[in-house]
Amino acid sequence: MKLFYAAALIPLILAGCDKKPEFKAENASVAEVASAANSMIRMEPGKWRTEVSVDSVEIANAPAQVADAMKRQLSATGKQTAESCVTKEQAERPPEDLLGGKGMKSCRYDSFAIKGGKLDAQMTCQGGPAGPASKIQSKITGDFGSKSYDLVSETSAHIQDQSITTKTKIKGARIGDCTPAAS
Repeated sequence: MKLFYAAALIPLILAGCDKKPEFKAENASVAEVASAANSMIRMEPGKWRTEVSVDSVEIANAPAQVADAMKRQLSATGKQTAESCVTKEQAERPPEDLLGGKGMKSCRYDSFAIKGGKLDAQMTCQGGPAGPASKIQSKITGDFGSKSYDLVSETSAHIQDQSITTKTKIKGARIGDCTPAAS
C-alpha cells in the first residue's frame, strides 16, 4: 500500500504548468530537484483522481514459492484508484519527500529532465528499510501537465542476492474542485 501512495503522489508534484517548463539535472539530490521544482513546476489545485496499476513483476534469485507468492500478491492488487484534494498551498510548495526517496537516506537522481510536457527521471537509492546493502533504481517517464499526467515507472529493488522488478502505470487527472469535506 505504501508503494501505491508513493507512486500516486509523485506525479502530483511533477504536474507542470501549461507553459511547459524545462529543467535538467544529473547526479542531483532529491532536495536539489525539489528546490527547482518548487520554483517552476505547478499543478492546478483541486480534486485529483490517481490510478496506479502494476503491469508486470519479475523476481530473480528467489525460491519459486516465494516468487510466485509475491507475483500473486502484487498482481492481485490490480488497478488502485485514489482521490485527493490538492490545496493551493500544496500546489505552490511541492514537498521534497513526495519527489521520491522518502525513508531512503541516500537517494539521488541519476538524471531528471522535464521538457515540453515530458518527464524522464532516473533515481538510485542505497540502504533504507531493507538494509544497508539494498539498492533501488527507478525510472519514470511520460507526459504531465497542470491538469493530468500519464506515467510509467520501472523499478528494480536489489536486496542481498535477490531482486524484484516492477512496471507500474500511473495516471491522474484533476476532476473538479475540492469540497469542504475533502480538504
